[in-house]
Amino acid sequence: MSTTALPASSRRLLVDLMVMAMRASVMGCKFGLALFIARYLDLSSLGLYGLAAGAIAAVPIVVNLGMNHLLMRDAVTASTDDMTDSMRHYWGFVGFAYTTLLTIAALVTVLLGTTSLWILIVAVIAFEHVGNDIFYLLSSLQRHVWANAIGFIRGAAWILVFVPLAIWDTGFRSLPYLFGFWLVGGAASVGLFAFLSRSWPWLASFSRPFRVAAITGAIRRSYLMLLSDLGFITSQYIDRYLITLFLGLKVAGVYFLFWTVGSSATTFLGLVLQQKQRPSLISAYRTSGPSAHRQLAWRFLQTTALATVALSTAVGFTFQVLLPWVAPQPALIAQLSAFWLIVAGLAVRYMADFGALALFTAHLDRLTTVTNLASVGVLVLAQLALLPIAGLHGAGAAILLASLIMTLWRYWLLFGFPVSNVHSRRAGV
Repeated sequence: MSTTALPASSRRLLVDLMVMAMRASVMGCKFGLALFIARYLDLSSLGLYGLAAGAIAAVPIVVNLGMNHLLMRDAVTASTDDMTDSMRHYWGFVGFAYTTLLTIAALVTVLLGTTSLWILIVAVIAFEHVGNDIFYLLSSLQRHVWANAIGFIRGAAWILVFVPLAIWDTGFRSLPYLFGFWLVGGAASVGLFAFLSRSWPWLASFSRPFRVAAITGAIRRSYLMLLSDLGFITSQYIDRYLITLFLGLKVAGVYFLFWTVGSSATTFLGLVLQQKQRPSLISAYRTSGPSAHRQLAWRFLQTTALATVALSTAVGFTFQVLLPWVAPQPALIAQLSAFWLIVAGLAVRYMADFGALALFTAHLDRLTTVTNLASVGVLVLAQLALLPIAGLHGAGAAILLASLIMTLWRYWLLFGFPVSNVHSRRAGV
């Protein structure tokens, strides 16, 4: 039976189940990949993979200059022609930037004799950049099945091919092969988007002259988003570099594995919950104003808190039970108390991130930027104070402390305290 023949409620349920299945697959595959590296390579390779993954997340923030957030927010209400034209200019700029970076990486490799792995990583970064843009664009357009199908190919399908192949043939157990498969997955996801969006007016848009003013104007409007993004991404990934500096690459590998487990739960929630929360909050603000936005944010906050506690706890206990069998390394098993601190810290960080999302969707861009930049300073100070004296336990405690401070601050900006203020505001609307 086709989904179009089903009642509307059944279709919605089927779509939700499909989305959750794809997101769960991505979460499980990322989780499994980290365990695979820890078991079949070594913790130092896992540390290098974690540092590269941080760069893959951070470089697009610098390249897009904050433009992507404004484009995705505008896409919620823009016409297809306007949206396509905006994306054409933006991706033209992004393509030029990565062509330049790839050229530099190739020249450095040839002239200085460095490893060609960096060329591969830059190529992966380029496709991850475009893939993330595609995901948020389709989510803003409420095309969640498309968004998650493309995300599944980019985040899970290649892992399902690479890991069994590398277990079967030891020749594939290396980071170059891993990033090579990742690149293929990213390219395939972009190809699928090109096929699915073939009816959009791309040809008409590309037939018109490229307007440099469209990019310069977008950059001028998005500088706050750039600063906000830089603060956000730095607060997410700076800790692994500090841990490498203070504790070494092997301990960084242990931390990255624990971080992957904790963040798998919050990443899943971010892509399942926030995928729908983001456009809904944007629409509520634009159509009904700040009061309606605040009410909806409060309802979403309660759902998010319950889901975060439940899923983080379930994932944490599952990992603790499976660890002696899937990655029986003494360095991992000896640090389980630090693992739970890291999981708790990442769960609270996700609640703080929801506060940032609510500020952004209420067009409080300056406050979003200020809190994101402040979060970097708070986290770095906490890590510098606790890492030297408490090791991995200090890393987890620093994330927990910094995230708690940011959570309370952002929710105070959104709702005010005490919590009864929210109910009184809702009653008065």
